[in-house]
Amino acid sequence: MLRPRFVTYLALTVCCAAPTIAQHRVCLQGDERLVILAADGEIEWEMPWGEIHDLHVLPNGNIMVQRGTSEVVEIERTTRAVVWSYDAATSNGNAGKPVEVHSFEPLTNGNVRIAESGPARIIEIDRLGKLISEFPLTVQRPVVQPGTRVSRPHPNRDSRLMRSTPMGTVLVAHDMNGVVREYDSDGKVIWEYDVPMFGREPMGGQDPESFANGCFTALRLDNGNTLITTGNGHSALEVTPKMEVTWFLTRNELDGIQLASVTTLQVLTNGNYVIGNCHAGPDQPLLIEVDPKTKKVVWQLDRHVDFGNNVSNSFVLDDGEEALLLAKAQRIHRAALTLDTHKDISTTLASPDYPDDPVGAARARLSQDPTVWGTNQVDFPKMRAGGLDVAFYIVYVGQGQLDDEGFARAREIALSKFDAIERMARRYPEHIEIAHTADDVERIAASGKLVACIGIENGYAMGTDLAAIEEFHGRGARYMSLTHNRHSQLGDSNTPEDVTLYGGLSELGRKAIEEMNRVGIMVDVSHAAETTTLQAIAHSKAPVIASHSGVDAIRLHGRNLSDGELLALKANGGVIQCVAFDSYVKDDGGRREFIAQSREELGLPPQRGSQPVDESPETRKKLKQLRDRVTEFDSKIVKANVTHFADHIDHAVKLIGIDHVAISSDFDGGGGVQGWNHAGETFNVTLEMVRRGYTAEQIEKLWSQNTLRVWRAVEQVAADLARTKD
Repeated sequence: MLRPRFVTYLALTVCCAAPTIAQHRVCLQGDERLVILAADGEIEWEMPWGEIHDLHVLPNGNIMVQRGTSEVVEIERTTRAVVWSYDAATSNGNAGKPVEVHSFEPLTNGNVRIAESGPARIIEIDRLGKLISEFPLTVQRPVVQPGTRVSRPHPNRDSRLMRSTPMGTVLVAHDMNGVVREYDSDGKVIWEYDVPMFGREPMGGQDPESFANGCFTALRLDNGNTLITTGNGHSALEVTPKMEVTWFLTRNELDGIQLASVTTLQVLTNGNYVIGNCHAGPDQPLLIEVDPKTKKVVWQLDRHVDFGNNVSNSFVLDDGEEALLLAKAQRIHRAALTLDTHKDISTTLASPDYPDDPVGAARARLSQDPTVWGTNQVDFPKMRAGGLDVAFYIVYVGQGQLDDEGFARAREIALSKFDAIERMARRYPEHIEIAHTADDVERIAASGKLVACIGIENGYAMGTDLAAIEEFHGRGARYMSLTHNRHSQLGDSNTPEDVTLYGGLSELGRKAIEEMNRVGIMVDVSHAAETTTLQAIAHSKAPVIASHSGVDAIRLHGRNLSDGELLALKANGGVIQCVAFDSYVKDDGGRREFIAQSREELGLPPQRGSQPVDESPETRKKLKQLRDRVTEFDSKIVKANVTHFADHIDHAVKLIGIDHVAISSDFDGGGGVQGWNHAGETFNVTLEMVRRGYTAEQIEKLWSQNTLRVWRAVEQVAADLARTKD
């Protein structure tokens, strides 16, 4: 028989160095706790947790697991905080209905698939809990004991574990029904297998003496066969598409081992099977690795004294080269201080003012309350989930007219955003604190809190009043860009490229840089014209940053920096924070132009960062039409992803050195690429850098230390200037 290998999707995993005593590192639940066992058998991580049925360890090391009978949650391991949750009993039409969740799968698109027993359906939800798709499960009224029937649907018996296949179908183990069914995306049953009784009579219970034709897990092998565990049928079997049993492991077939309720099943990259042996008693192993060719036991986990008789789900974590790479990246990511230099905000951030109607209030909370997993790309749960420790919250103002009225309006917007950031820190002091120095960043992060820093995007906000710079510093601003899109009073922007006002910096711009040096605000050249950038670097007494820019050598774009600008930045001691903004990272196929044209055709105004939100039904209808058009457009192009983004980092590092490159997202301001499209996916950036051979020290520099070095240098220049003046 060919050795089967499991190729269907599993949310893998974490691992560590080669095992020394035990052969595997394992995540499991037992004895009212969730545990990760190290390779030597020692407990390396644990937290109190009740009984479960399903368990996934995500690539970033977080754990997705059940809580209670109907809730699915994601746990961030470092803080042990639940960073995301979904309760099937109260959501998507289930309120007041009997419902249990025994199985779920995190999908590669970021959504979660859930099997609901009781409602008897499979649903796919996004992380906001929105129902994306659903299809019904086929359930029957089986005879469990002579003369006894179980009512259907049944919240405890409709399904056990559910797993996707490589073909996009879903295998569902209908436990007490004794049937494995394969469903297509419409819910049509395209294959099913009745687990036989093998000539025996049913006996209720879960201990070794019980017996039934149940099924707990079904996995599709790459040879097309299906591997099934039978629960209290005490067995595992491999079945062909034509229902032929080609491999069968029975209750007492393993030397010295008695199988009881055979629950979970994992197929390792070496072809061996790991079988969960639940309710087997104190003299029996909880997990068994079997070579299917010889039926020899090559490893077993005998920890009944520690985890009891009800370890219903577990996962081996150190299986294969990808797991080793993930483990290395996870260790580096958890140890690093991660800092994103550009996250835009709304003036409604942390506002407690919601509409009176419940629907409007719920929608507003998703965008305003940073403590919930909401509609913004950055909020506290996403930061925790992705391991993002620090973010510069941005006081952004769009470029307006260069007159007193325009300056006054810009100042008003800027102050309202300062107010919003301060309100967030004031309302949620247990979650986040504002850093005013580079040392503050490290101190706050070490306390376990998230860190907010403040940056200003567009010096337009200061008008012509140089005194405003010190005022902004007093409000917490620690960098300010000279321009945004269109020329400001401080200098020429990168747009429009064919028209200049000053040939670089204005005289006011030079004075503004001197004042930023004096008070201790980093000078930011993102969005500036190349002439402005080079002149700003030459004029500043302190290192300069480009807080969210790409590199021209990878993607030629007016927003990106040329090699000449990068070399000048290096000579200045500054840093480019490479940005994960898709159209700056990779050619977008004319996406922005398409959106602009579509908005015009639909009668929508041009996109402006500070424009008021129109909530009218007509506008919402037009916006939906716009989203539909953009979705269709996006389906035809290859979008920028984390790999493309890392190419920018690579080029900058090779040209100017690891000490002059950092990372930014521009989240909630248009930023995001596939794989890093919200703060919850931050680990993927570290993973990509590990794949490229970057060391832990280099990754730490990219994430925070280079930016903090510049920040400290700016603080030192300000202190030196103050002493010189005295």
